[in-house]
Amino acid sequence: MIKNKNVKTFKDRLHTSMQGLSVSAFAKKCDMSETVIRDYLSGKTYPSLTRLEVIAEKCNVSFNWLATGYKLEILNPQDDDEVYNENIYRIPVYKKQLPTKEEAQNQRYIREIPPVMNYPVIEGWASHRGLDIKKLILYWAKGDLMAPDIENNNGLIINTDINEIIDGAIYLIEYENFTLLRKIRLTLGNWILICNNDQYPTIEVPKAHFEKYNIVGRVVQVIKDVF
Repeated sequence: MIKNKNVKTFKDRLHTSMQGLSVSAFAKKCDMSETVIRDYLSGKTYPSLTRLEVIAEKCNVSFNWLATGYKLEILNPQDDDEVYNENIYRIPVYKKQLPTKEEAQNQRYIREIPPVMNYPVIEGWASHRGLDIKKLILYWAKGDLMAPDIENNNGLIINTDINEIIDGAIYLIEYENFTLLRKIRLTLGNWILICNNDQYPTIEVPKAHFEKYNIVGRVVQVIKDVF
């Protein structure tokens, strides 16, 4: 049973791609049988990747759009590059990293440390990962506690929609006035908060103290520059 709505609506994109041709004419154009095309249009069956490629080429549409619905429907034959129309959502920065009112008004601060208020994320990426894009935030890592995997000033996309703690995943955690970035190991009745950099100690949190630690979210992507 196919549950992905974008796959299920393939028949609608196929009908659009036919551009008014009859099933017979379209089947001939794609070198496929009328029965196969009718099954696609009814949603009874779905094409293989090879057949998707053939249909996309014959109809001059984006392969990815035809398969997923995330690209521009009709491409200009004169254009060499495919044009994307995927929805872009700008996720907000972690609230404690927003500049203060004084910093926001300080021209030197703005000039030397331009505050990044949000980060563009493609909705299709979040959907593919099973993430609610509106539950994502951006956090700028500080220090070398999680090096070498996460370096100072790397951007982290954090999923704040947490149903359970995943053993070995990296989380953004609030404790009193501190913000911690740690890998959580689950033991019997405890959390072990681990740094990747072994120069820093681990923190053992007994079950009785769990409520003192606010789990902001789990790291789902690291953004870093490659030089």
